Amino acid sequence: MHSAEAVNLVVDRSGPLPGDLVMVRDAPAAVLQDRAVRLAIDCFSLSANNLTYALLGDRLGYWSLFPRPDPWGMVPAWGFSTVVESRHAAVEVGERLYGLWPMASSAVLEPGRVNTRLIVENAPSRRPLPPAYNSYFRVDADPIHAPGTEERQAVIRPLFITSFLLDRLIGRTGAWGSDTVIVTSASSKTALGLGWLLRRNRPGLRVIGLTSERHRAAVADLGFFDDVATYGALPAITGAAIIDFSGNDAVLASLRERSPPVHLCRVGLTHGRDEPAVPRPDEHFFFAPDAIIAVAAELGPAGFDAALASATRDFIDASREWLAIDAVRGAEAIRDVWARIRFGNGDPTRAVVASF
Repeated sequence: MHSAEAVNLVVDRSGPLPGDLVMVRDAPAAVLQDRAVRLAIDCFSLSANNLTYALLGDRLGYWSLFPRPDPWGMVPAWGFSTVVESRHAAVEVGERLYGLWPMASSAVLEPGRVNTRLIVENAPSRRPLPPAYNSYFRVDADPIHAPGTEERQAVIRPLFITSFLLDRLIGRTGAWGSDTVIVTSASSKTALGLGWLLRRNRPGLRVIGLTSERHRAAVADLGFFDDVATYGALPAITGAAIIDFSGNDAVLASLRERSPPVHLCRVGLTHGRDEPAVPRPDEHFFFAPDAIIAVAAELGPAGFDAALASATRDFIDASREWLAIDAVRGAEAIRDVWARIRFGNGDPTRAVVASF
């Protein structure tokens, strides 16, 4: 039996915005239930994506992934874990999984469906959630996995799938009839992935990145966008499609006035809104699990897996030229990174992978 106590990082979820991470130590682990699996969490990525999960925790059910007593919530994070104890005949000790984990030293899964590629979590609190959040990839059979890339996978995979889905959406809609796409929060990793894909896959489409003055030069140097503008000097283009990662209604209102769009696609909340506005007739709120279903229906399950795996591996390889990975270890270091993320103090050419 695995008896070590678990270290957990939680946030107070009762207020409009997530607070600092608070460390909680759980008592030594109890005996596993039949068919359950205990894992040591090896590493996970920390980015504005985790902040979005916290901001939308109540609205989209993220707090039910790893439930804690009120008022606490566990912010989900993507990464890798190793099975340290198993009471499931099809899951062996030592096996490694990629998926969505708590910010903690360990986790317990209650597998439902298990096949050669996936373990699907079946805990009662998680059954209503989309399959994408309950699916754990078995590393030995994962088409995206490549040895020596796990830190980059932890950073890129959970973000790049949104980039991939948005590229498919833009292609399918013909950018909603526009020849120009404006991407806000262009320094975010998801926006950079989208810019990279659009540059590669959508010739003739003009893509403008919108970012802060502090990040403008770094984003422009990457060459993923045709132009890079700042929030203080918004572009003046009528009829562009806007892909918004910021969730900042003040920015969007100014952008609408200066560059009336043909369509607005709301994707993320990098600027810290706690609740997305009700969509207007010329906009919609993008939800990745629904988009996965749509693209899988278009390409077929095997075609979807192959296209996503190929694009992800290509972007991971390309990231070696511009993306540095900072590894942090321990609860205090993770809390410091979270504080920087909460206040938007990121770097487009760096990323953080954390472990206990």
